[in-house]
Amino acid sequence: MGFRVKDYRQVAAIAVKRRADNIAAFFKPPTVQESELPNNLTEYALKSGYYTPDELDIIQSEAEVILSKIANRTWTSLAVTKAFSKAAAYAQELTNCLTEVLYAEAFERAGYLDDYLEKHGKTVGPLHGLPISLKDCFVTAPHPSSVGLAALANEPTEKDSLIVTLLRDLGAVFYVKTNVPVAMMMAETINNVWGETRNSLHKALSCGGSSGGEGALIAFRASPLGVGTDIGGSIRIPSAWSYLYGLKPSFGRYPTYGTKSGIPGQEFILAVNGPMSTSLRSLQLYSEALLGEKSAPWLYDHKCLPIPWRKNVIQPQGRKLRFGLISDHDSMVHGHPPVERALALTRKALEAQGHEVIDWKPDGHLAIVQHLAEAFHTFGGTAIIDYTAAYGEPVFPAMKGFEAAAEAGEKELGPTKLRNMVMKRNLLQQTYVDRWRNSAVDGKAPIDGIIQAVAPQAAPRLGGTQKDMHIAYTGVWNYLDFASCTFPVTFADKGLDKPRDLAAFQPLSESDKRIQEDYNPEFYHGAPVSLQCIGRRLEEEKVLEMVEVISNALKQS
Repeated sequence: MGFRVKDYRQVAAIAVKRRADNIAAFFKPPTVQESELPNNLTEYALKSGYYTPDELDIIQSEAEVILSKIANRTWTSLAVTKAFSKAAAYAQELTNCLTEVLYAEAFERAGYLDDYLEKHGKTVGPLHGLPISLKDCFVTAPHPSSVGLAALANEPTEKDSLIVTLLRDLGAVFYVKTNVPVAMMMAETINNVWGETRNSLHKALSCGGSSGGEGALIAFRASPLGVGTDIGGSIRIPSAWSYLYGLKPSFGRYPTYGTKSGIPGQEFILAVNGPMSTSLRSLQLYSEALLGEKSAPWLYDHKCLPIPWRKNVIQPQGRKLRFGLISDHDSMVHGHPPVERALALTRKALEAQGHEVIDWKPDGHLAIVQHLAEAFHTFGGTAIIDYTAAYGEPVFPAMKGFEAAAEAGEKELGPTKLRNMVMKRNLLQQTYVDRWRNSAVDGKAPIDGIIQAVAPQAAPRLGGTQKDMHIAYTGVWNYLDFASCTFPVTFADKGLDKPRDLAAFQPLSESDKRIQEDYNPEFYHGAPVSLQCIGRRLEEEKVLEMVEVISNALKQS
């Protein structure tokens, strides 16, 4: 490949120094003794005195408010960008969430946008002046896009991802890129280049993966809106574990061309990208802008469908909804007590508002998840391990399946096996579509959506998914290409979420047994608990509207 350095440690040293230098050129966040930090790093930072009152006002505002105040010249884009950049520097210090730091060009861009507004009396687009953070896989040339691999950590890039170009044309300002696991194929964010990222809301817990750096940054209030990707839960897992709204769309709704992949050329399971934020409205605002007639991404991306963003798709407006709810397990692993309580709270809140909630069995989920894992290892083994081996990178326990697949070689993947895999996938997908349609009973329409946990844990301890990485709660919906969005519910409470009686508990698997044994109400106290709402394929607008209904019901309860 022509790489000059063949030792991941040397590569990492160069990359980490570049990041540190780019931060130090503008900001010097305080260093803090680890023993002095509480669990909630976000709350600590907001009260630390690091920010001015104006900066606190900016970083705690939603995207819609920020855009309005920039447009009416209450704030400048430069002031807003500097505030979030300052916050990102502190987030990096406390959580290790960043990869590439783009402050210099971000400040230049923000200044240009302020001058444009002053000169022309109008904005360049609906995202004028808004800082947006990006998962590391989105290319912002010439900066590297490592996707957690030493082989790519210091390699310059030549052309922006299409979505970067489109968002910039709409007025966005890019100021940081965020950390991911190796090849973006783990449920927690750790790699041999940038290191491990932890949860902003509970420092002993994982921030999830693979968009974990985004989750940590946004939860720290260091980004009003970020863009992640999802192939098995990579938007929803970090969003849930950081108490955020995160949308996984169906393939084709948002442009994907030019985005780096951990498994280049793999399209058996389709990777998608979507927005993440503390605010549901920010997800809608982003989608309205990017999928508007002005942006028209389908004119630039062959695989992007020409479907402009739609409003008020639930008709008649205000009607009562029907939900299926997957309660205590997915036929493989049970949820922890705080997760089960969140599901019960959500059911009760919806029923109190007159919505119908029925039990939805996880029929077919096991077969789907087994096929999903087979596909990842079959297509990803050599693609990933060739990169890591070339630089002597140790393989993390959660990625041993890729290593085993690489060692077995690719001789088994011929036309016959591939055809059989495709036929099996198509049958499982169609079976689920039929099942959803057949939920219409007694003159009622089919269910509108499905509510499920995002993971067995509210958020697991750091390193907790290395032995038991259970992405079945989310991966099912990638396999089916259904739209899904997370929503915050509550926080783990040691007084309410008592451990189950393990002597009487009947685990569904050895993994289930270990995950339940791990639950400690004292340790997990304060962990964020979120769920997901799933809609059918290409129902992104409806999913966000359903999440709004659910969130409002939870607030009223």
